[in-house]
Amino acid sequence: MMQIAPITIPGIRSIAICAGCCVTMMSCGGRSGDDILPEGVLAKVGTDELTVADVREVLPYSLTGSDSAAWCRSYVDAWVERKVIGVEASREIADTRRIDRMAEEYRNDLLMREYRRQMAAQNSCKEFDEGTLRAEYDRNRGMYRCTQPMMRGIFLAVDSRHPRLHDLRRWSRSTHADDLERLEKESLDPDMEYLYFRDRWLSWGDIAGRVPGGVDTNPDKLLKLHPGFEARVGDRVYMLSVNEYLAPGEQMPFDLAREQVARMLASESAADYDRTLRDGLVSRAYANGLVRINRTLIPGQDTASVAVDN
Repeated sequence: MMQIAPITIPGIRSIAICAGCCVTMMSCGGRSGDDILPEGVLAKVGTDELTVADVREVLPYSLTGSDSAAWCRSYVDAWVERKVIGVEASREIADTRRIDRMAEEYRNDLLMREYRRQMAAQNSCKEFDEGTLRAEYDRNRGMYRCTQPMMRGIFLAVDSRHPRLHDLRRWSRSTHADDLERLEKESLDPDMEYLYFRDRWLSWGDIAGRVPGGVDTNPDKLLKLHPGFEARVGDRVYMLSVNEYLAPGEQMPFDLAREQVARMLASESAADYDRTLRDGLVSRAYANGLVRINRTLIPGQDTASVAVDN
């Protein structure tokens, strides 16, 4: 039995694939014998070849050892089956024009979408100045609303036996610069988790997820009545001090909506470019004579948009 050289895949161990156990040839319910194939070819059906490079491109990186060998055997078997059935189908189905047309249309659609995607990525505006972002935000304020509770504040997680636990609680709720400086110095303790986010917005889930088991309470009710919460889990205390809070459905301030505004403008820019690209290509094709219309069959057709009445 001929042995195929090991396939070396970056990131995993080399895999020796045996052609005799990889290649399945379906014929009258049995398997064909091994053929001597060109170097690097694992299987061949008619003029179609499956190469080592083909398998290397699709082999999952997470597989190693016997799992990789089994996956390769299965892949080669499936490839052979598809090709063999395809050969038989082309013999039995006399009129393949409809299938050929569908395949060509599908291929053209894939090419068209990939071309438009690449051109839009290369040519649409990716960055917007602050004035443009602010103008979009002011024009469509109603679009930018919170879908989840958002907040600004300070979060602490500390040992319940910490000697300055009371001070930590007081400092985290204070707005005085001296208290915040004391809190930051104390937070140098590696056993203490300190998260300052008074300068940015975080979701309730970002905070509640830091508490083992989560926080079993309604954030809207809790934070409207209190400026935060304190929970004890095991030997640790988790404290949240909230300075600003936005409930779901509330208007986003500009600094919170900024990224969403930028994504909206980028999407609109890409769509505008795509329309311009398509219109320009079609117009040029008409001007260059690439497109020709039988106007005797399509009365009044003077543009690139063709409508045929059945």
